[in-house]
Amino acid sequence: MKLRKSRRVAPAVPLASMGDIAFLLTIFFILTSNFAKDDTRNIKPPNARELAQLENQNVSVSIDADGGVFFNGRPVASPATIEAGVAGFLAGKKDMKDRMVVFRCDQGVDKKVFEPVLAAISKGGGVIAAVGQASQAKP
Repeated sequence: MKLRKSRRVAPAVPLASMGDIAFLLTIFFILTSNFAKDDTRNIKPPNARELAQLENQNVSVSIDADGGVFFNGRPVASPATIEAGVAGFLAGKKDMKDRMVVFRCDQGVDKKVFEPVLAAISKGGGVIAAVGQASQAKP
């Protein structure tokens, strides 16, 4: 008895939809990711002659003209909350650039308000990067 050899058909993988799937996954991850939230309060920063551009920011602390203190855009009650938040966000980061904390403060805020906040950022392990406006050099 002779057996016939069956012809094997190569399996076909539909590759046309792979591009669509990759595109949809990219959109999904972009929409569900957390972006660094920049504080959008109306703060008038102090003037300075020399300013440097920041490369990246992980943590943001700001004080508005009314003396309200905000950590990553959310109001906080005390500097101890800022210290714990900074320590939590910067845990495990060794590089100085990764430990940068952006500090925004309205120019009319009293030093009794912002000094405890600066101390809390330092105690939490942050490197303070103060935000200011470039002033015109006086001749």
